[in-house]
Order: sequence, then C-alpha cells, then structure tokens
Amino acid sequence: MTTPPAIRGWCPGLHTPMEAADGWLARVRPPLGRLSGTQARQIARAATMHGNGLIELTSRGNLQLRGLTPHSARAFARDMHAAGLASSDAATEARRSLLLSPLAGIDPDAAPDALQVIRALDAALAGADTLCGLPAKFVVGVECGGYIPAGTLRADIVARATNGGWLVVCGDRALACAGHDVPPVAVALAHALAAASPAARPLRDPMLGRVAFARIGRQNTMAAPPATRHSPRPAGPLPGHAMGAVLPPGPVTARMFEDIAQWCDDHGNGHMRVAPWRAIVLEQCAVPPALPGLITHADDPRLRIWACIGTRGCACAARDVIADAQVLAPDLPPGVSLHVSGCAKGCAHPAPADITLVAGPDGYGLCPHGRADNTPVDIGLSLAQIHPIVRGWSRHPTNPTPRNGRTEPA
Repeated sequence: MTTPPAIRGWCPGLHTPMEAADGWLARVRPPLGRLSGTQARQIARAATMHGNGLIELTSRGNLQLRGLTPHSARAFARDMHAAGLASSDAATEARRSLLLSPLAGIDPDAAPDALQVIRALDAALAGADTLCGLPAKFVVGVECGGYIPAGTLRADIVARATNGGWLVVCGDRALACAGHDVPPVAVALAHALAAASPAARPLRDPMLGRVAFARIGRQNTMAAPPATRHSPRPAGPLPGHAMGAVLPPGPVTARMFEDIAQWCDDHGNGHMRVAPWRAIVLEQCAVPPALPGLITHADDPRLRIWACIGTRGCACAARDVIADAQVLAPDLPPGVSLHVSGCAKGCAHPAPADITLVAGPDGYGLCPHGRADNTPVDIGLSLAQIHPIVRGWSRHPTNPTPRNGRTEPA
C-alpha cells in the first residue's frame, strides 16, 4: 500500500515520494535494472500524465519523475506496479535497493554466474520480511567484472566477482565466498547493520564492516579492496553487442525517453538497462541513438560532469547549476571530473570530484578533490572567475591558492 506523501530529507521512493520546489518526486527501480521498450514508454506517458514530463536518471540507476502531486503520486505508483516495474508493498520495494553493473549477462568477460547471483539476491531481499530499520539510502551493489572496473559501485554492501569466486564487501572488510553464498551473507549483514544502529551505513562509516561481520560470526575476513575514484564511461559500443547512451546532466523530457525506447525497439532487441552514471544500455544494438542531446562518445566532457536539478526544482539550491555546468563543459581538461552542486548536500554526486563547485548566495565555493559538504578553499566565485580555474586545472596538481584566505582541511 502506498503511504501518504511526506517531506523527507533522503532519497524518495515509489511509495514514499518527497516534496521538492517543483512538486513531488518519486523513483522507479526497474527490476534488476532492466525494462522493455514498452515499459519505458509507459514511464514516459506516466511522467506526462502524473507529473511535469521530466525524467531524471539518478546515480543509482533509478528513474525519477518530477512535478507530481500527492494524488498523482499514488496513481503513478499503481501504474508502475501494473506495468511490472515495482512491488505493490512499500516495505518490499524499499528492501530491493540494488545497484547493479549494467552488463551482467551481456559482457562475455563478466562473471558467468552474475545473473544468477543478482536474481537470487533480489529474491532474498524481497523475502526478508524481518529486515527493517535500515536508512533510506542503504543500498546493496553487485559488480560482475569485465568491462566495468571493480570498485566503481558505491554501496553499503557490495558483491564483487573475482577470478573464480565472489567477495562480499562491507565497509572495511570483505569475505570470499561462492556465488550461491552471496545472498544469505548479504542479507545477514543487512540484518546485523539494522540491529547495530538505525543509521548504520558502512559507506559512510567503514568500521561498521568489521562490526557486522563479527555479529554474523564471520571471522575469516580480509581487508576490503580499495574503490576507484573514476566512474566508467559507458557511451558508445559496449561488449556483448550492446550500445551505451548517457543522458546529459539534468532531467530529460518524456518525449526523449520515448524516442530512446523507440530506438531500442527499432535497432535492438527491445530491452534496455538503466545504469548508474546516467547511462542507458541498449541490448543487441549496433547503432548509437541519433537523438539530440544524448551522449554516445566516450570522450565527451559531459561524461565527467555531475549537476543536480538546481533552482529549476529545488528550494535548497542557489543557482541554475545545470546551465552553469553546460557552460563549463568545454573548459574541462581531459580526465578531470567536475561536480556543480546547488547546495552542500551534493545530491547528484556524494563522492569526491576533482573540482567540486557549491552554489551559494554570493557565487560558488570551490572544494578541490572533495565533496560538496567539504569546507571550500574559496567562496563567492563568479563563473568568469571559475572558467580559468577549470581550464587550467591540469596545471594545478595541488589545491589552488585561495583568494579569501580559507584553507581546505587535511
């Protein structure tokens, strides 16, 4: 049953929408990250019928619709359940928070049992009726190896394929196990974390990993392998006869989403994967979508930029950061990442970026090699002042000298 909409300070769900400046937000998690062209068109039509016609692809590979009302949010949830895109029960839907490598079962170099592990994990989470009390942002990830590098998915519990087996990573510790052991270990860890603290997130507090493993009686753990800072660029041809298309920063129109669905039907096998990094993977597709605005080249600088909705839809934002990010894109040097955030919450990209700009009432704050919630080394920067900073970033291996006497904490 859909709960009444309430103002929330965390990620909205399908049954738990969140109020924003442009209406209510609701998210769809396509089962196992996959949907048909028909289902994609149903989402596009629902975005126009129930919301303001805008769709975002979040950092977790969820589809977010904007501009809903309390009444239309409930109607939207019913439509998504009827389309086979969600559970009817809010608690079950919340537990099935999975962050998946989009090439599972496609990439010939990925783990051959990846799809079986993902399906079993999804079923185990859905059936874990006693699992409750986890934070709304808690997420379980599955990395299947191959083209998508290990360490790219940021999740509280990560199942990572290795040569000949799997690692279950939780915070600062990891456990080697067989594929069939991944679901019970991951669910047991989630139970242990829920019992340890109502706000227990190993992604934020890595020490919780050893606490959780100890609670489930697993002492034979190892140090967790390091994460990678840089996200993959799934744009253009991908392994397994797939084609990657990345949405530009910010929302897209329902019409564009319908056009992507049509391309999926006309040039692929009628199915697509929604993925982190604003990516859509078209199965069995050899032709990149010829649609204005879509990113289909791996060297496009917009692949290294994150921006939230900004003042277009959030009362917390101080600037139209989408427009500013588009203006700064041509300046971005190769290999440098940029996060333009409307406020210190950093919703679009919780992780560090090479350059993080945080909008304020008097301009931008600059957080080099940091997150939006870090202390800026400079404040009140205009776009005119930021352009040369971004263009010259490759010549600044260390933090730039601040104008206003601020220093970045170590």
